[in-house]
Amino acid sequence: MVTLFTMASSQSLNYVNDDCHNSTTKEQALTLTFSTNLNTTLSRLSSDAATSKGYNHTTTGNGDAVYGLYDCRGDVTGPFCQFCVSTAASEILRQCPNRSSAVIWYNYCILRYSSQNFFGNLTTTPSWEIVENSKNTTDPQELQQAESYMQSLKREATVETNKLYAMGGFNLSDGEERFGLVQCSRDLTNDECSQCLEAMIEKIPQCCATKRAWQVLAPSCLIKYDDFMFYQITDQTSSPLPNPGTLMIKSLY
Repeated sequence: MVTLFTMASSQSLNYVNDDCHNSTTKEQALTLTFSTNLNTTLSRLSSDAATSKGYNHTTTGNGDAVYGLYDCRGDVTGPFCQFCVSTAASEILRQCPNRSSAVIWYNYCILRYSSQNFFGNLTTTPSWEIVENSKNTTDPQELQQAESYMQSLKREATVETNKLYAMGGFNLSDGEERFGLVQCSRDLTNDECSQCLEAMIEKIPQCCATKRAWQVLAPSCLIKYDDFMFYQITDQTSSPLPNPGTLMIKSLY
């Protein structure tokens, strides 16, 4: 079965942000060896994404080693995962020049690299809160229902399936549909994933109480909520639907 995606540019991937702006990690002179290892790492990750199950990590070099990881969203694999990772690999060099570590987020994938081994480390900072300003909720009970549903997805991801991601939908009391997704970087344990998702869920009342479209994300995990089915169905025969709107992004350091 062929997964159908039509992408005209990197903007179609919905670039979210990176951790280089307003970061304590400043530009610095990188050694030639590190730069070479970085380019090799990014190339390896981009190539691997085409045939993997949506996640992998690699290390290049001994001295001036580079540790790299990509993680595509749980409903995204194959050519589209590779497209996202390849775009991220190109953009991370442009957005984060001369950095010994960096993270870049898209709606469909995350890409990280560092001079330090971060594999298996739970990282919840920096975090980003993204709300769609045009989508206000009129249901005073929606916040409680949204939090409760995210908790149920967290349990599914970390206890019931051990996949470290889960997605689904539910009906509000007035019958309107809502959809959610939770995902952790797949180098984490179930317990670490649960801790990370809980940290994101705790931010919902402050960032998103009056909204019906939002996501909260960090290097190790993310949660996303909207009023349309933004993820692929399980047979992966249809693509997520675009949903343009006015986004407000808030960085938490």
